[in-house]
Amino acid sequence: MIIQCTKKVLDTLDIDASKLVSPDGFDQYPESLLGWHANIVTIHRRKVLVLMNNETRFHVVINRLLKKDFANLHSLIYEGIRVALRMEGVSESVIEKYFALSKDLSFSKTANRGMVAKLNRTVNEVEIWAEFLDKDVTIQRFISPLVSKMIQSDTQNKGYYPKEKMIERLAQITDAKDVTQIMDVELYQLNIQLDLDGHEIWRRVQIPANYSFRSLHNLIQIVFDWQNYHLHEFYVERKDNRNLKIVMDDDPNTLEFADSSADEIVQERFVSLAEIFSQHSEVIYEYDFGDSWEHIITLEKSITATSQQAKLIEGKGERPPEDVGGLHGFNEYLAMINDPNSAEDEDFMGWAASQKERTFSLDYTNHRLKSILNNYYYSENEQILDTHDFLSRLK
Repeated sequence: MIIQCTKKVLDTLDIDASKLVSPDGFDQYPESLLGWHANIVTIHRRKVLVLMNNETRFHVVINRLLKKDFANLHSLIYEGIRVALRMEGVSESVIEKYFALSKDLSFSKTANRGMVAKLNRTVNEVEIWAEFLDKDVTIQRFISPLVSKMIQSDTQNKGYYPKEKMIERLAQITDAKDVTQIMDVELYQLNIQLDLDGHEIWRRVQIPANYSFRSLHNLIQIVFDWQNYHLHEFYVERKDNRNLKIVMDDDPNTLEFADSSADEIVQERFVSLAEIFSQHSEVIYEYDFGDSWEHIITLEKSITATSQQAKLIEGKGERPPEDVGGLHGFNEYLAMINDPNSAEDEDFMGWAASQKERTFSLDYTNHRLKSILNNYYYSENEQILDTHDFLSRLK
């Protein structure tokens, strides 16, 4: 494996010029799969090493490089690549085969201006998603899947995703019949139930265990069709320690007023489901601190799969309208909806139509769940896409 470094990388890491190898020979497949271009940028006042694969433009992010890390740089690079590939669901055995093909790690100057231009674009894409850069962690997990889904162009100007191309190339060099043979994904099957006396409202879902609680928040918003304009948090009761709050961190007031003396506080962007559900079978999700809609999330089982995809399995019950006023307001709403006289109240019926859960097909809901790694935004016009014609074009 070769790391082809910009001058800034060579100077920062103080790499001995006499030990540099020739940069030639890593621009065509399959050798290009063993070549990575590297640059260093400053994000959040920390040095960040960005690696970009020559063949696929798949990237790796190593954060807060310190002088003490330079002696351990080889191990950091290998671990960074391993973590990034595991986040995409590539099996450990395939990663080991890739490293075996790579042999020793060497360094060189950059290959050409074209590769440097691609590297600069990758760095810019990392900066776009900098909010998912965990400043306290060296090997980054949650930013990589976001950048790897940003569309790129090949030499024929055909679009592709770095994640998909990397997986395809790894399948080819390991002689797999198809990409599913190199995947090893752990899915959690969760039952998510609204805690409302007298009402049975729940959804059964599957989601990759290495996804963050931010992604789980997005999933809950989609499968219940909440409108995502209220605050929320996750809560874990612990018998032998302080309770754990997993909080939204894109609102500065959330962290500012969090009471870390009473509860342990962590940020939802940087905590994986596996870190919590490996120790606790139940988590509470509260949405809208005024109406206080509590969702009881129960881990039902862990499943081994070949696709890194969240999905809705089944569900029951329509969730309460937004801003209805909690359980009491929900019961009053149901009484009015079932009262024939309310049908003549245009203002009430108009409000109800704008706030209640919309009905989507299972296929379209699962299409929407493909985007839960990103930030979720409610769209009033979503239902116009839920058609057989649109869904057939996605396949």
